[in-house]
Amino acid sequence: MRTQFLRCLVFICLASALVLPARGGQAPTQADIDKAVAEAATYQPGQSREPFRRFEEWVGQPSAGARKRLEAGLVRMLAPTSTFEARRFACKQLGIIGSSRALPALGGLLKTEETAGIACLALTTYPPGNADEILRAALPSAPGAARIQIINTLGDRRDAKAVALLAQTAADADPAVAMVAIAALGKIGNEAAWKAIASFSKDANPALQSALTEATVRCADALAGSGDRKAAMPIYEGLLAPSRPAYVRRAALDTLLRLDKEHAQQRILDVLHGSDSTLKPVAVANVQALPAGRASEVFAAELPRLEPQEQVWLIDSLAARGDGPACTAIGSSLAAPDATVRRAAINTLGRIGDTRSVPLFVSALDQSKDAEERRVVESALVSLRGGAQTDSAIVAALKKSSGNTRANLISALARRQGAAANALLLAETGQSDPMVVKAALRALSKTTTGVEAPALLRLLTQTSDAEVRSEAEGAAAQALARMDDPASRSSLVRAALGSAPNVNSRIALLGLLPGCSDDSALATLKAAAADGDTRVRDAVVRAMADWPNAAAWDALADIYRQPATESLRGLALRGLVRFVGEENAHPGAKLIEHYRVLLAGAREDADNRLILGALGGAAQPEALDLALPLLNNSGVRAEAEVAVKKLAEAIKAQHPKAAQDALDRLQAKPKAE
Repeated sequence: MRTQFLRCLVFICLASALVLPARGGQAPTQADIDKAVAEAATYQPGQSREPFRRFEEWVGQPSAGARKRLEAGLVRMLAPTSTFEARRFACKQLGIIGSSRALPALGGLLKTEETAGIACLALTTYPPGNADEILRAALPSAPGAARIQIINTLGDRRDAKAVALLAQTAADADPAVAMVAIAALGKIGNEAAWKAIASFSKDANPALQSALTEATVRCADALAGSGDRKAAMPIYEGLLAPSRPAYVRRAALDTLLRLDKEHAQQRILDVLHGSDSTLKPVAVANVQALPAGRASEVFAAELPRLEPQEQVWLIDSLAARGDGPACTAIGSSLAAPDATVRRAAINTLGRIGDTRSVPLFVSALDQSKDAEERRVVESALVSLRGGAQTDSAIVAALKKSSGNTRANLISALARRQGAAANALLLAETGQSDPMVVKAALRALSKTTTGVEAPALLRLLTQTSDAEVRSEAEGAAAQALARMDDPASRSSLVRAALGSAPNVNSRIALLGLLPGCSDDSALATLKAAAADGDTRVRDAVVRAMADWPNAAAWDALADIYRQPATESLRGLALRGLVRFVGEENAHPGAKLIEHYRVLLAGAREDADNRLILGALGGAAQPEALDLALPLLNNSGVRAEAEVAVKKLAEAIKAQHPKAAQDALDRLQAKPKAE
């Protein structure tokens, strides 16, 4: 069935080809071609290109006879009497349809500097053979720039028969000609070309050294690409010489190591044992590509003998190998004397290691005295493969550790397991070492689900260590925030307050009440405002100032109006200003009354500046009435002007007269205070 379908498809395609018109329409007559040649031969830039357009259409003619007539017409267009533009067009078209019949005419163009380039353009597309002969024959007598064009074309065509001629030309006294000839030999790149290039290397003009080096590289690459390793390898070895450019030497070594896999390991070792810093990065990078076997063991033994930067490179190559000896070597580098090497080993082992790496990291934590390095080890532990098995290994190590090491292991485990580690973290808060307890609390603040809130509140009230209490307060705040019911949060904190054994724990618990935000929590704060301890009163005012809504306004305003201390008044003012700033979104009489309370209680310019900063956002005319008098106060005039401008701009659409009056007032001279 499929065969029948394909036969039908072929038949349809053939039938379509018979009825479709040939590209370019009707074949041109000789008269058409003669006319077009005559018109095209006189073409100058800016004139109509119609003759050229007709030739471009005709070139697509399938008829062999038509193509032959066209070729003859294009050859006539190469005559010296034709303009340069006409001859260039003819060369371009002969590059498409030209045959050996056009070669003599093209060869004639090679004799002048003006036309050699366009002739080479056409000859580039010709198959090997006659065109190459034409080029070789023209080279000895070609003038100046024409020689360079011909040499380039012979190189681009990789004409093996031109090697002897190019070698002779490479000795030309003109450095430009010699350089192009050397480059052409490099493009040809066969063994004969290499021998010609090699004959110049020792005593060549220094100006030619760059061209000789590039040609040498081209020859080596060409020979290697053709499979002739025997000829290519000595060339690459010569390119390793210290006199060669660094980029050439590195590329040569890289290629040698790929070509000569049998001796690659020894070559790399020779470089590492030497003092050639240029080649060492390439040698080390190729360690990862060595065949399996004892390569990892061999270079693991070399690792500690290298310079620090070289060790870092080798760690990366061993990681790419990823076998047992490589991982063992990287693990050993965790204890390297150089911090850069240790850091590289830590990061690498974290990427490729597994459960077996846990003891190595624990040892690194024990030995490290650098906090940042321990954090890097911790992150590496987090990224280790092995899942639950690795988690278990970390837990086992944690039980045997203490101090900084235990703290880092706790953090790593929490980052690996998330909330699943909370039970263990809570157990760690019972340790006697404050460092361990703080680490557990910091981890819990990130992983808590809210279930841990009661235990965290108990720890907060029971600890006598101020730093532990602070961490417990932070963790408890996070735990409470993850509880959906405000009343439940409030109940837990108030119960803890009832049993708080000292002032410090009471203060910490009072700071948690704004996160509870129900009426009972606020009532507890109001009651505590009458406490005889100034520290407690300070904590109450801070908590009220942090209240999440304006429910605390009245209580805070009372403290603002009749403060026990100036410090408490300042705290109350900041809280009240925050409240009115949020109320600006809901303008009305209540908002203006609140601003009046604030301005009435202001005692110094700093108070008024703070209030004006919020007042500028109260978009109603009554707010202007409050701001305008402050223009007469030189201490706050700048802030008052800003507020008045903002208010006038905000209300001008609804209250144009009030807005304009306020702006006029800004221009008036301020009254003396």
